Amino acid sequence: METSKLTVVQSNDLLEGAYSVTLDEMRLLNLALAQIDSRKPQPDTLYTLYPQDFQRIYGVNPTSSHRQLRDAADSLMKKPVTIYKPDKQSGKVRKVQMSWFSRLEYVHNDDHSAVVLRFGQDVAPYLYELRESFTQLAFANLAKLDSTFSMRLYSWLVKPRNLKGRKSSVPIEVVFDLGWMREKTGLAGKYEDYRDFRQKLLEPAIDRINLNTDISVIWEPIKNGRTVVAIKFIYVDEKLPEAVKPLRPRLPRRPKAAVGSHLEGEWARKCIEIFEDFRSNLTAYDVEEKVALPDLRKLAAWYKLVGNKTKHKEVILDISSRTKRVTST
Repeated sequence: METSKLTVVQSNDLLEGAYSVTLDEMRLLNLALAQIDSRKPQPDTLYTLYPQDFQRIYGVNPTSSHRQLRDAADSLMKKPVTIYKPDKQSGKVRKVQMSWFSRLEYVHNDDHSAVVLRFGQDVAPYLYELRESFTQLAFANLAKLDSTFSMRLYSWLVKPRNLKGRKSSVPIEVVFDLGWMREKTGLAGKYEDYRDFRQKLLEPAIDRINLNTDISVIWEPIKNGRTVVAIKFIYVDEKLPEAVKPLRPRLPRRPKAAVGSHLEGEWARKCIEIFEDFRSNLTAYDVEEKVALPDLRKLAAWYKLVGNKTKHKEVILDISSRTKRVTST
């Protein structure tokens, strides 16, 4: 099993689900999730987890890896995951509990000891055929973390990076409520004292994430009066090079040709190609970056010149929308 190429992919509803698990259970769960191809329907097959992989990947004692894997599977089979689904009709939030697995076997012999499992039908829609609202995590990063809280926190932090499709090292900021983090990790009613939460959970988790994963995180408490109620996290993606903002390209000169001629049309198409490439690169650099309005007006004129009514209308609507925003401010 080549861990450097494995990923753990799950819907964001499941990523932010509430469940309480031990370190061995979390490791088993990630090892199983890493075998899923989230683009495909749920196969009518079983996933096999071997003690030797569990021992090699996580550094577990070889003499106890069989027992740890079996015990983790047995206990996780009995632990539900809870997700919260908004009801479109009533406007209320439904609390849904699901079992991770619908089948579990433990095969034990001298040569081929293994845990064999199948994910449950209720949880399957959050793992298979995912097209949107999902988060992909590098299994190798998760495997290096040695606490359940650090794994969950790392997953929540990476989610906005996936959502925004960020391709630069511009810092990402997220805020998590303390109560929300306790609830999602099955710690409601525990670590209520902020100093206890910070010293035993938060600081060790951040240290592990900074040391072992692809993001570098700093954090600061958010207070309501004198009480800490949330944590603001700011992080950058260490694996990405510092992006350089694309420069506005130099466009070809307008030819000395009759209006509406083939030569003029070729010039307009070349301008469109160059400028649309620039717009795409600018968005890749930062989704908030926009081209200047005068350039947008030129783009609209080029589309009109080549007779592309659909694109001309799209650009005109973009210009109108941005002009209104400027006027209103």
